[in-house]
Amino acid sequence: MKRLLWVLFLASIGGERVKSTFEYSIHIIESPSEIVGKEDLMGRVEYLQLLARDPETGTIPNNIHQTELIFERQLAANTSNLRTQQLSIQSLGPNNVGGRTRAVAFDSRDENIIIAGGVSGGIWKSIDGGLSWVKKSNPENRNSVTCLVQDTRPGREDTWYHGTGEIVGNSAGGGAAPFRGNGIYKSIDNGESWEPLVSTQNTTPNFFFSPFQYIWNIEINPTNLDEDEIIVAAFGGILRSTDGGDNWEVMLGRDLLSGDTIDLNRANASYYTSLERSENNVFYAGLSTETPIGDTLEIPPPDAGIFYSLSGQDWTEITPATSESRYRRIAIGSSPSDPDITYFMIDSSPILILEHKLSLMDDPQRIFGFDPSPRVIPDVDENLGVLNTQGSYNMMISVHPEDPNIVFVGGTNLFRSTDAFRTKESIDWVGGYHPEGGSGEYPNHHPDQHDLLFLPSDPNVAISANDGGLRITDDIVSDSVLWESRNNGFVTSQFFTIAQSKNRGESTVIGGMQDNGTDISSGGLSWNGVIGGDGSYVATTNDNLLWFTSFQRGQTLRLTFNDSNGITSFARVDPGSLVAQEGSLYLFINPYVLDPLNQNRMFFAGGNHLYYHPNVSQIPGGSQTPTSLGWKKVHNLSLSNGLVSAVEISNDGDKVYFGSSDGKLFRLNNAQTEIEFQVTSITSSIFPEAGYVSSIAVDPDDNEHVVVVFSNYNVPSIFESHDGGASFDDISGNLEENPDGTGSGPSIRWIEIIPKSNSDLFLAGTSVGLYSTESTSGNGTLWVKESPDEIGSAIITMMDYRPVDGRLVIATHGNGVFETQIPDFKPLTFESQGQSFEVLSSYPNPFARDTQIEYSIPEAGNVRIDILTAGGELINTILWGPQFAGKNSVVWDGTTPSGISLANGIYLYRISYNGQQKSGRVILRR
Repeated sequence: MKRLLWVLFLASIGGERVKSTFEYSIHIIESPSEIVGKEDLMGRVEYLQLLARDPETGTIPNNIHQTELIFERQLAANTSNLRTQQLSIQSLGPNNVGGRTRAVAFDSRDENIIIAGGVSGGIWKSIDGGLSWVKKSNPENRNSVTCLVQDTRPGREDTWYHGTGEIVGNSAGGGAAPFRGNGIYKSIDNGESWEPLVSTQNTTPNFFFSPFQYIWNIEINPTNLDEDEIIVAAFGGILRSTDGGDNWEVMLGRDLLSGDTIDLNRANASYYTSLERSENNVFYAGLSTETPIGDTLEIPPPDAGIFYSLSGQDWTEITPATSESRYRRIAIGSSPSDPDITYFMIDSSPILILEHKLSLMDDPQRIFGFDPSPRVIPDVDENLGVLNTQGSYNMMISVHPEDPNIVFVGGTNLFRSTDAFRTKESIDWVGGYHPEGGSGEYPNHHPDQHDLLFLPSDPNVAISANDGGLRITDDIVSDSVLWESRNNGFVTSQFFTIAQSKNRGESTVIGGMQDNGTDISSGGLSWNGVIGGDGSYVATTNDNLLWFTSFQRGQTLRLTFNDSNGITSFARVDPGSLVAQEGSLYLFINPYVLDPLNQNRMFFAGGNHLYYHPNVSQIPGGSQTPTSLGWKKVHNLSLSNGLVSAVEISNDGDKVYFGSSDGKLFRLNNAQTEIEFQVTSITSSIFPEAGYVSSIAVDPDDNEHVVVVFSNYNVPSIFESHDGGASFDDISGNLEENPDGTGSGPSIRWIEIIPKSNSDLFLAGTSVGLYSTESTSGNGTLWVKESPDEIGSAIITMMDYRPVDGRLVIATHGNGVFETQIPDFKPLTFESQGQSFEVLSSYPNPFARDTQIEYSIPEAGNVRIDILTAGGELINTILWGPQFAGKNSVVWDGTTPSGISLANGIYLYRISYNGQQKSGRVILRR
């Protein structure tokens, strides 16, 4: 995304704000958010697969989502009486940032009543046209809502059904085993409460045996007044029930309901199915040639194709001979004003848009069947303007209620045609990414389209469902379509990371989200956008002087904000060039930490090395080119197999612990000493082999007390040490089904140690909610679920605890952010001791490559460091920015601002702070 921000010009090297009489535009180029990975650890899918896989098999256990929910309920029943006082949890929103939404529908009796579902956020209801929302699904059921339908028969309108199971794109699951659904849920009180249809629940939760684990579409048959007839597009085929979902029969596709139970991961059955009912009650269905084992079979599934039915029971194939022989998902859109016309968008190579006419009346003037005329596929430019379905993840086709020629198709973008895509001139780009290029969003809209809904009373008013939640426009057919958010309280955002202001009592929170970039809130439930892409790690400094944000693949920015959280300066600060030189790469969500005593000191996960920078304020502002300036490796030997996956530093700044994606753990003993770091391997023999270290917690009151977490399934997950890692105990306790970690225990994503007056509180963020214990006792440790009614079974991706005042913020993947105040917390404050303003040293001196200049200041303030010739002529300004109390250092490599190497000789450095100046000299000898 390219954001153009008009701010005061920053006449500085390192980022100090200096007022000017003219404005300056800041351009931050961001990467578009990503669904399909690139078959390496940089891709979202591959990253999440690595995070959760069983190390022994290399895959995520089949249907682990359902088995861990069952295990979690059993665990809750066994521990319900262990703690009498639960943490008081409150939502922080964002109320204005929606997450991925595939399902939305109007109540047929009242268009102000809208029901919608987030794929990780459950069912929500609005009674005021989307101006406000209330969650209606049980927080304990993390339903991945994929489709939604109302029974519109007179007297039955209070009955609704929603399907679950997102087969493509559910980032919380990852890799080849995304979280499967668990059938169909039903409401008989107009969406106020929901209960599962027992017949669709998986009776063998350890395996992928049921087609109801992925529901694409649901339709009811309103003409059948005697029976509760439901028709469903499920995995492998089209299913039908005439008793409200108690019993089912297969209408199209593979019969996966009867006979021998088979592993559907290996079934020759359609991976994608679709279903649509026209206004004249004709049912259309599409079944893909692609199967779970790919699209490489010489003979595709025998029932693949396009079909229609007048009853939902007897189906006729109408697959056109002109269509591609291999295809994934088929999106279907019927014309409300001329229900004889139905459009099909086929995800093949190339994508096809087809029009079909089917008349129930004898009309010799009409030509029936598929229109042979070719349709134009949107291809505005070779980058973002292409109709991109991202492997059938985002695709939709809808028809305007009053004109069968006004057709909308969606992939990453939303396109409109006024002649059913017969000509290129008829096509307009009306949503998704910004038509002017870059990766910016169409104004007030969002990429990745899933549905388009038209207001019954005014069909030019449309609601768009996409990866950013819900948007509405008052005129979908205007030359310039204007959108506004309808996410007002629709809290379905999917966070990866979170951080809060370090200032006592301050409410500011910043976090990175899937598809929605990085947002910030200074209080209240509405958040403001900072940068786009897939939001990654975030951090801030004392007094909010500097903020750090990142997006996918480690691209990390140093920012300053004005009072309205507008960006006033930026610099890219990650060591990307050094990582590339090593032939390594960043993780998709890539960690880093700041030294608590001096937040200009950064430790950064750089592929197979941990890197260190003594002063990130020194990195020049205004550039997004990765730099090597000032960065150095903490350890010379690269990790043999894994990548650095977690980093944490003790509150006194003395120890840094870091772990890898292949189960290794290390400790940096003298983090405050920059001459020669000492790294010790503390990998324990009881750690799971090749496990993924997802989080490390260091006790804020004891740098020898550390807990490390492995996020994989089927391994012991949580280990504690009281001696700096010399020995560890497995404290996974009852969070594992079996002592060796196998079974249905959840994936542990994050850990916090919170000192209290008389004990420590341990909080574990898991794939089924938040758990706590106040006493660890090895394998006998008992963990109790926190906030079942608020957080429920949401995935906890990260937490951030502030020891100065006991505030904890909690990020979830699907229901936004929560906060709590820890009762009886132990107040802790760690600040660098202020010293007098003086030059400490410069080493090496003489130098050939670079020299590090050390100095101290008594309290935080702006510092400027100039390099001069021996005669006093200014050569370079290597720092001009905020510095923190205590010892600081900068690096000079013997060059000019343009990077030209200087001649050997004596050079002076001049340090200016608070109206004072100190000087020293260095000798360059190459």
